[in-house]
Formats: sequence, structure tokens, C-alpha cells
Amino acid sequence: MFKSLRPSLAFSVLTLGLLLPVFGVSHITSAHQQKPAAPATQERKGVQKKDAKEDEPVAITERTNALKAMDEKPLTDDDFGNFRFPYINNNGEIAFVGLHSNKADKRGYSQEFYVRKPDGSWRIIREGDKVENYPEALREYSISNFNENGDLTVVASYADDAATPSAADPHDPASHTVFIRKQALFIKDAKGMRSLVKLGEEVPNMPSIFSGVSNASTNTKGTTAFIGTYSDPDGRGLFIVENGKARIVARSGQRIAPGENYSFSEHYFPSSINERDELAFLVRIGDKNALYIARPAGLEMIAFTGKPTPIKDANYLGFGNRAPSINDKGEVAFSAFFDGPDAGRALFFRANGETSLIARSGQALEGTNYNFTDFNAPIINNRGDIAFIGNFGGRSRGIFLKTSRGIEKVALVDEPVPGMSKDEVFNNFTQPAINDKGEIVFYAQWKNLKAGINVGIFHRDEKGNLKLLVKRGDRLPK
Repeated sequence: MFKSLRPSLAFSVLTLGLLLPVFGVSHITSAHQQKPAAPATQERKGVQKKDAKEDEPVAITERTNALKAMDEKPLTDDDFGNFRFPYINNNGEIAFVGLHSNKADKRGYSQEFYVRKPDGSWRIIREGDKVENYPEALREYSISNFNENGDLTVVASYADDAATPSAADPHDPASHTVFIRKQALFIKDAKGMRSLVKLGEEVPNMPSIFSGVSNASTNTKGTTAFIGTYSDPDGRGLFIVENGKARIVARSGQRIAPGENYSFSEHYFPSSINERDELAFLVRIGDKNALYIARPAGLEMIAFTGKPTPIKDANYLGFGNRAPSINDKGEVAFSAFFDGPDAGRALFFRANGETSLIARSGQALEGTNYNFTDFNAPIINNRGDIAFIGNFGGRSRGIFLKTSRGIEKVALVDEPVPGMSKDEVFNNFTQPAINDKGEIVFYAQWKNLKAGINVGIFHRDEKGNLKLLVKRGDRLPK
């Protein structure tokens, strides 16, 4: 089963209404882009200054010019404007949210789910779908998971997403009105679209109501995990829905174990749920962090701030709010910071109760003069292959794949984009997704210093061939 990632990385995605492919391009510059700075004015004897502005500070370099969108023609309502990061399952189906302008919509844009099949055909789920027991149409989709059955787990708004207040308790002077959005957690499967959790519903075994849902995933058995935010009293927790009933896995304020003084906070960063109904998650505990595996039998802590790492004389310093990943065997991949004589950052692998080191900062990046400096967004498949984003050489980063043969590059910043001119080079990436065949998909930005920037979704097949699947400006499939 494909394990989806969580949007916990600090990547900038476009503003929906503008549909501009912006990762934050103000930093995109090179030496030949910058004009020489104007020399500082020198006041010489007998020479009168011509303008008072000459007395003002002079910049060393001129302001960097942001690159514009690389649009060959004006975009229409029938062209892709942007995307959300993609998913791929073991059938080779690739799912993503596609956005495009729509003059008829008051938002100025529309979005659909697109599922591209291996034969090149498309399955499209459009805004406006009706759901059983919901008179309103659905809109504002976001995919949280895509599994082997082709089921989509989504968070969606219904009607116009207007917030409605829940009544405050008139007998409680400390109570307050909670505004509940018209939003719910849905699953789209062969039976249709149905609701699992609706905002405003009561939290099981608590006097609270759900006020937010995120990071949801569903396995092929129909078991769903998600982060739920709740109000009055407020908090956040991890929940699992089985056979239509939700239960709490862990929540803020809950003791981490009987007899312990530590309690879980409101900050959770989970993996997807696997076929054994397990999920791995990072959670804050006071001023520390911990990694857990939630199993049907209970919680197992696998790493904790201050505890030893597999690296000699080094303890865990933290985990950077980065979600771990778990496969159907219960194996976990995660990144962490560590202290000690050679303190740094590393990528770790947990299997059969033991944690091992995969890669660490300072390790040479084969084929270059650079060393790894950081590791983000690891995702593990059932073969034990790990796709991840690795940082190196300053602002440079790339997508890499760890297999039994070692670590190989998939795509690197400033390297040419396959199938394009040598002037088209990668500029940034979001988290990758991988299936059990080793196929990888990811959303990326590339640049041409003369033409501008563009964004699209890329697919690397099991043989290592990387190609562009779809880009901004492409015609929408029908």
C-alpha cells in the first residue's frame, strides 16, 4: 500500500485565487543576473554634490528581480493553473488535485481530482459531487490519501463553506461561541462518496465537538486515521475510524504511559495508516519530542529527545516537526537531529525493534563534490526503499532514493529537466511519493533565467526513467 506524506514541510505553494506557480522565487538569482552596484559617491575637494540623494546609503547590489511565470500563452479556463502534490499506488495510478481559472466561479478558480491510469486514460472527480445524506454539493477538495483500491480520502467543504456558530453555554461564564466550518472528512470509493467525520459532531468519549480534520489516510480494509481538532474544551488528537466508529489513539493532555509525568501536546505529525492498522507519528511532549508507533495493541515509543541514537556517543536532539513513514511490515523511516562530538542530522530506519543509520550530514553525495546537510520527507515502501528530499551545498536540494544498492539521485536543483532544453533546470521540490515497484512521483518547480518559471508533476518509472507528466498551461483532460 502506498503511504502518503503530510504537508508538514516548509514549502510555499501558490495562493489559490491567484493560481501563480510561486515557491518563493525572490531567492532565484545567479551572479550574471546581478548588475554591478553603482559606486559610492565620493565627495572631492572643489566638487559640489549634484543631488541630495547622493548622501543616502548605496546598496551593494540591486534588488533581485523575481522571475515571472513561464507562460507561452495566456492561460484559459481550460488550462491547468497549478497542482497539489501527487500520490501513486501499486497499480501505477497517479492522483492529484488540479487547479484552473474559472471566470464563472466567484472564487475565480475551480479544482478537480485527477487520476491518471497507466494506459494514459483519466478518471476525474469534479467539484459539485453530491454525497449521501448531504443536500449540498462538495467543493474545496484536498486529497489526504490514495490507496491500492483507488480510494480517495479527502477533506472537503460543502455548500459555500460558511462558518456557523455553535451555541455557547449560558450557564457557563467562561464558555465561548465556537464557529464550525461546513467541512467534513470523506472517502470516495467504489460505493461512492460518503462522510466519515463531520465538523460539529461530538468527539467520542469527550464533551467536545470536532472543529478541524487533517492528515487523513485510509487502508484497503477501510480503516481511516486522522488528526482531529476539537473545541470546548479545546485540544487535538489522533483518531481512528473503524466500521463507522471513531476512537482516540492519543490526545493532548493524555499521559504518555501510566505512572509517567509527561503528557502529549497538541502537535502531531503522523504517517499514513498501514494494512496492519498501524501508524507512526511524531508528537511534542512538553519541551521534548517523541516518535511512536500506534498499534491495535497500544503505543510503542521508538525515539525520544535525549535518548541514544544508533550513532556512537550521540543522543536525539529533536525531529524537526517532520512526519515519519511506515510500511505494511511495520518498518519506519524518519529523520532526526543528534548531538555529540559530530553533531548533525540523519536519516534512520526502524525494523524488528532495532534502529539503524541510513545516511547522515557530512556524508558524501556520490558523483558530486558536495556532502549531505539535511534529510526531509522520507517515505518508505514495502521493499524497504526510501525516497526523500536531501539538502546539500547551501540552498541546493534534490530528491533521492535509498535502495539495497545504495543512494541514487532522482532529481537535483540546477540540473536540466528531462526532455527540455539545457536552460530549463529544476529549482525546487515538494515531498515525493513511492509505490512498491519503486515508481516515484513529485511536484516540482523549474526555471529558465530568460523565460521564467513553471511547475508540474513528474513521474520516475521503475526503470529509473524520469519524465514530465503534466505542467501548468497543459490542456485539461476531459
